[in-house]
Amino acid sequence: MEKRDVILAHQEHIFPAVFHFFREPLVVERAKDQFVWDADGKQYLDFLGGIVTVSVGHCNDDVTAKVQHQIAKLVHISPLFFNEPQAMLAKKLAHITPQGALTKSFFTNSGTEANEMAILTARCYTGSSDIIALRHSYHGRSALTMGMTGQSGWRLGFAQPGIVHAHNAYCYRCPFDSTPENCDLKCAQDVEELIRTTTSGKIAGFIAEPIQGVGGYITPPPGYFKAVEKIIRSYGGIFISDEVQTAWGRTGTKWFGIEQ
Repeated sequence: MEKRDVILAHQEHIFPAVFHFFREPLVVERAKDQFVWDADGKQYLDFLGGIVTVSVGHCNDDVTAKVQHQIAKLVHISPLFFNEPQAMLAKKLAHITPQGALTKSFFTNSGTEANEMAILTARCYTGSSDIIALRHSYHGRSALTMGMTGQSGWRLGFAQPGIVHAHNAYCYRCPFDSTPENCDLKCAQDVEELIRTTTSGKIAGFIAEPIQGVGGYITPPPGYFKAVEKIIRSYGGIFISDEVQTAWGRTGTKWFGIEQ
């Protein structure tokens, strides 16, 4: 297809929710390592990394070879049966997690699906439904994860019952007009006030990104998550770390503890 044909096909046949920000969109033809080439053969340095998903570079030779080897052997199989790659990956993850505390894995297709599973697990485990999320957060594009997202532009009008949003630990624009030197972690204290006033008092969990990405690369002050975790557990909830954009495994990684 010619460049113009690709653009017209997108406009006519791709769902309008998949949009771009450019008057003249870039039509990418191929990519290698840190570079991409458009349909006109022009080379670009990719600072996005596929929106932070291509952490080892485009079409990495080692990754490509292993993918080709695997899809020539087995692409997909029903969960009714076992297979070696899945079992070995789960075993390796259990081995390298801190202190061997996390021994079980559940593999999903995306970060959104991982967040859905984390919330479902927290609700099943605790018997409660209330979830605490943060303002400025981003958790995915399903109805539930958009409901947890703390940005109007990414919620698309979807509201989900049982979800409330606490003030973020946003030191650069502190909602409490404080500074890290004198705030005494008011943002963490606000979580307890939120639970007492906007929930049933017994919660399923708290979900937060260790460092927010879509919300503006918000990094909480030291001690914030430790303080919040203590509060969350005191009200029966689970601390869920949404590490889809920040974890060592990048896409779809989710760790949460259920030990009491």
